[in-house]
Parts: sequence; C-alpha cells; structure tokens
Amino acid sequence: MLQSLVLALLLATAPPTPYHIELVANPAAPFPFLSKFGTMTLHIYPAGVRADTLWLNGFSRNGTPTVTVENPYGRMYTVMPVSEITSIMRKMANEDVQSSAPSIAPPVSGSVRGIAARRYRLLYGPEAWIDVWTTQVIPENPQLRTIITAFIRGVSPPTAESIQSIPGTPIYVELNFRRYKKLALVRLKRFSLSNVGQENALKVGTLYFKAPLLDQIWK
Repeated sequence: MLQSLVLALLLATAPPTPYHIELVANPAAPFPFLSKFGTMTLHIYPAGVRADTLWLNGFSRNGTPTVTVENPYGRMYTVMPVSEITSIMRKMANEDVQSSAPSIAPPVSGSVRGIAARRYRLLYGPEAWIDVWTTQVIPENPQLRTIITAFIRGVSPPTAESIQSIPGTPIYVELNFRRYKKLALVRLKRFSLSNVGQENALKVGTLYFKAPLLDQIWK
C-alpha cells in the first residue's frame, strides 16, 4: 500500500513530458465569416497553446482564464477572458448556425500519421457526421480543451457539450455533411517529443505595446 502511494506521488509530481503538437485548422471552410483569419496553425505545448493566423495571433497558458491576442502588424496586444471567445464567435456568425445535439458512436481505434488514436463520430443524421480523432499518447492539454469548447459553443452549443465528453487531444477532425464531404477541419502537421520554442510561443513578442481594448486589435 505504501509503495503504491509513493509511486502515485512520484507520478503526480513528475515534470510534464515535453512535446510539441502542430495542427493546421481551416474553420473558414464551413464558416465563411471566419475567412479573414485564413488558415490557422495551432501549437500545443505542455505549458499552453498558441494560435497563429494571417491576421492575428494568440496564446494562453495552462491554468489561466485569459487569452493574449496579438496584432503582429500593429505591434499591439491585449488580454481577454477565454469566456469572451464564445460571445465573439456569436457576433461574428450573425446568424443561427446552431445544430441539434449529436449522438456519439462507440470509439474506433486506429492511428493518425503513425500516432495511436481513437475516432469518435458525432452523428447528426444518417448522412451527416463529424469524425474527431484524438490521442492519449501525451497528457491531455486542459487549456486546449477549454479554448476549443469556448470556440465551438459560440457556433453550436449542443456540439460543444458533446465534445467535452470526448477524451484525449484532437489531432484530426473531418466534416461530412451534405455540402462538405471529407472536409478536414483540423489535421496534424507535426509532432515531436520536444518543447523547444515553448517559452517564446507563450509570451508577448518584443516591442509590442498593450492596447486597452480588443477593438483596437481588430483594426
């Protein structure tokens, strides 16, 4: 019993496994109101998450309730609550794009680019579903889950609630609806067991000044 307690304590206090997952996301394909951002590159590290787009960048560290948003052209940045992502998505959509709550099919084991993964299929109907492939090769990143949930809740609250029940780190997401067949919303670009670059990715760039309002960053 004592040996088990010691082992559990060692695992709990062990430093996180270094890793860097790089994902490419294309949310503008099904949601044109996001086209101004273009393709989004997500960098997932043990300490947090970073997103780079053609227009804006952002990062958020694990355990923090905020996201830092940067405008690399204006050399400005601001800090906003993660919860505000939901309201921003709703305003940008400016339309009712919510869907009914999907059911989730039993998971199927497989791999994504050689990484062990499981597929969770969100079913919206006989010919409409979203495949979410997740991996547990590395510990799940809590900040990534929080941000993804906030983002999806702004577009489809029922889907956001369903996705929260899916374990693991998403590394491939494919949309299959009537208008979109085998549309990759998120795909794995690169994976490594190294967190080199983490500190620079999760801090404000040099020579940036803080803007008091998010509206100034949008300009």
